[in-house]
Amino acid sequence: MIQIFNEIVSNKTLLIVGAWFGEVITIALIILLFKKSSRDERGKAIIGKASIISTILFIILVNFVCKMLANMELTYITVGVCFQWIYNIVLAVEFVAILIYKRIE
Repeated sequence: MIQIFNEIVSNKTLLIVGAWFGEVITIALIILLFKKSSRDERGKAIIGKASIISTILFIILVNFVCKMLANMELTYITVGVCFQWIYNIVLAVEFVAILIYKRIE
């Protein structure tokens, strides 16, 4: 499993794709957070619930990646891909969670 993980995170193309995806998801989340409907009590409660989910996911992902990186040779691409995709996944989960909670409530 470490070998497969090493091949995935050593890919420079994945770093570039992650950077572009990160920009898009960051802008989308900022727009979603600053919409007028997100500023009332209901919107703040939805953002709070989504933030709890994304924080738990962040803790899990960071611990997993640190355990995997402990057994690998580190390069700037490896570390960059890991940090970039942790950031992207956490923001994407928060974005999706906000959309789901808005549909439910």
